[in-house]
Amino acid sequence: MATARVKTDGLNLRRTPRVEPGNIIAPLPLAQEVEVLGQLSGQDFVEVETDLGGVSTRGFVRSDFLRPSVSPLKEALLQEAVKQWIRFERGQGRETADPFFGFIGEFWRAIGLNLNGRDTDQPWSAAYISFIARNAGYTGFPFAPAHARYILDAKHQRQSNNPTAPFWLFRLSEQRPQLGDLVCLRRQQGISFDNLPADGFISHCDVVVEIRDRTVRALGGNVRNSVSVSSYSLNEDGFLREQGRLFAVMRNNL
Repeated sequence: MATARVKTDGLNLRRTPRVEPGNIIAPLPLAQEVEVLGQLSGQDFVEVETDLGGVSTRGFVRSDFLRPSVSPLKEALLQEAVKQWIRFERGQGRETADPFFGFIGEFWRAIGLNLNGRDTDQPWSAAYISFIARNAGYTGFPFAPAHARYILDAKHQRQSNNPTAPFWLFRLSEQRPQLGDLVCLRRQQGISFDNLPADGFISHCDVVVEIRDRTVRALGGNVRNSVSVSSYSLNEDGFLREQGRLFAVMRNNL
């Protein structure tokens, strides 16, 4: 048996290796772990076994929607990011509504602040990243209420050539985005990789959860007032295009 992961959201686990009405057991979320039991000769389906609500379940999925696993810590970060996305009803749960404002309160309390989603004057996107990184076991990550804190740390760690740092910061042209990386966006004028004020700046980060031929999909908090997916385009060489407010990639070293 080989372990694989679902690389798209809502991959149908089927009772039979055919697309037909009534044979769907359940849709599998992005990054769900499956054990591949065997390829079916001459077909696009593989038989798999996976955990559904604590019950080991067998079925069939399309093999082209599976990917190899990455490192355990990267997979843990992806799982946590997707878990919160599902918790926020895949971007439909609004930050001020019940129970979603309370979930944001959990993010804040994890970094020692008594806030929640109804404190709308306080952006909570960095609290989301800190929350999922902590839950995934990223002990070397500088959990903080502002993205600038860990962006600056990632740049310093790379300059110091620290091999144990969880993230290093790169220009868009230096690092192809990979699963578990963070993509960084400016939220104020004059911010670039080479011009990061040491006393802080307004910014945003999303975690890369899916890579397609010319697009990456990334999850972030406080995106459209929820935990939502954003898409970023790649050039023909696999690097992020200069688009919108993007300015850097935090490479996941773990």
